[in-house]
Amino acid sequence: MTPTFARAGLVLLAGLVSPVAAGAAPPAKFLDAHCARCHDADTKGGGLDLGALAFTPSDPDNFARWVLVYDRVARGEMPPKGSPRPPAADLAAATADLRAALADADRARAAGGAGRLRRLTRGEYENTVRDLFDLPGLSLQADLPPDGSAHGFDKHPDALDLSHVNLAKYLEAADRVLDAAITTRPTAPRPVKQRVPLYDYITGHVLSHGDAVLLRDKKPDPDFPPAGAQPHLDQGAHERLGMGRTGASLGLFRPEDESFAPCFGDFVAIYPGRYKLTASLWSFHWDQGKVLPARGTEAARLSVVQLAEDGRTPQSSTVLGYYDAPSLAEQKHQLVAWLNPRDKIGFNASSIVPGNTRGPKRAMGYTGPGIACDYLDVEGPLHDTWPPVAHKRLFGALPLHEVDTQKHPGVRFPARAPERQQGGTGRNQPDPVPGLWTVQTAKPLADADRLLADFLPRAFRRPVPADVRKQYVQRVAARLKEGDCFELAMRWAYRAALCAPDFLFHVEPAGGPDDHALACRLSYFLWNSMPDEKLTRLAAGGRLRDPAALRAEAERLLADPRSKRFVDDFVGQWLSLNRIGANDPDRKLYPEFDKYLEDSMAAETRGYVRELLDRDLTADHLVRSEFAMLNGRLAAHYGVPGVTGTQVRRVPLPPGTPRGGLLTQGAVLKVTANGTTTSPVPRGAFVLDRLLGRPPAPPPPNVPAVEPDVRGSVTIRQQLDKHRNSAACASCHARIDPPGFALEEFDAIGGHRTRYRSLGAGDQAPRGTIDPAIGIGFRLGPKVDSSGALPDGRPFANFAGFQALLAGDRDALLTNLAARLTAYATGRAVSFADRDELAAVVAATNKGGGGARTLVYELIQSKLFRTR
Repeated sequence: MTPTFARAGLVLLAGLVSPVAAGAAPPAKFLDAHCARCHDADTKGGGLDLGALAFTPSDPDNFARWVLVYDRVARGEMPPKGSPRPPAADLAAATADLRAALADADRARAAGGAGRLRRLTRGEYENTVRDLFDLPGLSLQADLPPDGSAHGFDKHPDALDLSHVNLAKYLEAADRVLDAAITTRPTAPRPVKQRVPLYDYITGHVLSHGDAVLLRDKKPDPDFPPAGAQPHLDQGAHERLGMGRTGASLGLFRPEDESFAPCFGDFVAIYPGRYKLTASLWSFHWDQGKVLPARGTEAARLSVVQLAEDGRTPQSSTVLGYYDAPSLAEQKHQLVAWLNPRDKIGFNASSIVPGNTRGPKRAMGYTGPGIACDYLDVEGPLHDTWPPVAHKRLFGALPLHEVDTQKHPGVRFPARAPERQQGGTGRNQPDPVPGLWTVQTAKPLADADRLLADFLPRAFRRPVPADVRKQYVQRVAARLKEGDCFELAMRWAYRAALCAPDFLFHVEPAGGPDDHALACRLSYFLWNSMPDEKLTRLAAGGRLRDPAALRAEAERLLADPRSKRFVDDFVGQWLSLNRIGANDPDRKLYPEFDKYLEDSMAAETRGYVRELLDRDLTADHLVRSEFAMLNGRLAAHYGVPGVTGTQVRRVPLPPGTPRGGLLTQGAVLKVTANGTTTSPVPRGAFVLDRLLGRPPAPPPPNVPAVEPDVRGSVTIRQQLDKHRNSAACASCHARIDPPGFALEEFDAIGGHRTRYRSLGAGDQAPRGTIDPAIGIGFRLGPKVDSSGALPDGRPFANFAGFQALLAGDRDALLTNLAARLTAYATGRAVSFADRDELAAVVAATNKGGGGARTLVYELIQSKLFRTR
């Protein structure tokens, strides 16, 4: 076994690139005969002068230039269309020679360097701590410095530096983890069972302005008439409302916004743990005081709102989910959520737009949709065992004892923060335990050795030698001698372990991963976290070298709910889904956009990739399919009939719909736009890079960006003509523009269009699927031209035509997906020398049917995953 960092110390080895002799030169005769006249010192086609381009692949820039030359020639892009083509035999021989020379140079470069250490990403760190201690809702990564990105992902060593800021934050995080994990009481806190009305928080302010109404038996509450029904409310009504004794439901006519954040404020969590939440929801149509059937199933959002230290100010929010509110029929939604101290539950009437209730008649003058919440039932924290798993990970079965500190002079004991009321109503009272309770033992060093023998291999994710464990035990002994009690001494050891390189880094032996490292590769690929006990046992028994066992474990990990972490993170980085909220669409151009639609878009893309994996669908489904993953909100936005409800699920697409595949999904279309307008350039570059693995070169210097005209006078296509006609830009735009032009059929929020929206000249815009309560301020401008031709001359008349051409290039789509998964799984980009092995993975996948799940199986059994 390779010595651990704890014994040898952390040694960060920079990748040293040794000089590589020119060796086998590129096929100079072929290049002179077929390439030099366009790429000489005078012409420099595409900025390339082959006469001045030496073959010195030890230089990364030179190596990259020659790889580009190879790729353009091997794909048939060079010589360009219209130029004489070399004889097929000469072309094959020349590309084979250049490929061999580049592969040899790449291997020599890799052999001259040392392996790169890779620390855990923020997401991996948080998931690992959560799984190690069974604290599934512990929030850590938001307080850690953001990771970088290299080769498309944050898992590459180049994106994962380690600064003094990181180390300081890891120390703080370790203390937070131990605070959450160590039990401070001999019995579990008494669980609350509380029915929480929404109106206790709303109070009379919102009700008096007409933004909400109290309902009883599907009618206005006679004890609290709607705003506008009477001049003012008597004192008794206010008191009954404030005490939450009306038994009424709250109906909202507006969603959450910057000035309005409804929540169940009568409950704020005091103790961390799992809580069972049950909400009763329904919808209605309000007609100036009358409750009528709703227009359909509406959607409400529940979220966890974390309060600041003052117990009042919201500082963060996490969406729990969107839930159906059927017409005049209560639907109970039950879920189990982890809550931390100072967490409360937020509510949002997501599917309705703000109602105009601010006139003189207030609610009595308003007609429109509403969402009603009867109550929220809260039960928790729920504990299957006490002390919890987190505490047992640290102290096993050692009992807690009450300590009288006065009887132990000179001994330092932990300082416990007092349990306190949360929220402003006074109804969330702690369940205090008098005295100071802590773990004690008559055999501190023997128990320390035993506890660390269990904890360190779990935390370090591999066997730990006895002498390494002894170092930690010796520090425990030193802390005890210096006056710490047993809990504090052990806490020091655990804190050190959680900040040790053994925990923070992916540790692999020199020469390739052993069984435990292979188990980690698999779990951090498909779970973004540490191996569980079964995977660890298989590694300890040497079973993971068996291809059947490795595949079976991959199947098990993918079937586990934790694989959602992999899908969400991989899709978030590969398709830039993590940036979906980076800009807000222009409200005048896209008034129908809201947070519910944005969250539905992201759920669609994640659900779609999950569907590709679960059903083992082929790579052409990346760009074309006969189904989509929709809920009612997305279906209405896309114009797909017959879909209701909040849950995203597989929906067959009707004939003739312009949807199907990743490129027609709102999330992808939004992240490739700027929130106001679209441009073929970023979208075309996105297709080339993220789906085909052929990123275009960066634009030449001093070339101004194209700013689309939202006044409607010219189209983006007309504006791009000057770039396409420029010699410096033409070659790249010939590749970038075709997919970009095809995607002009879709606007900045993923809506299908035949004309651009304009804030200036144009025709009156029809309402279409836009909610009748939303005002339309834009007009319809110039027509969209989504036609074009690929660089090889194949034309397409619209997006559907382009989609068919792109779907036909299944091997390119599959090869790129394989390269992306490899980079994500191993933390290392696919190098030129890896291409043959990557091709073997693709070939094996095609032999097995060509599906996405098959690709995962073939990848984990390849040399790319198991040995490099």
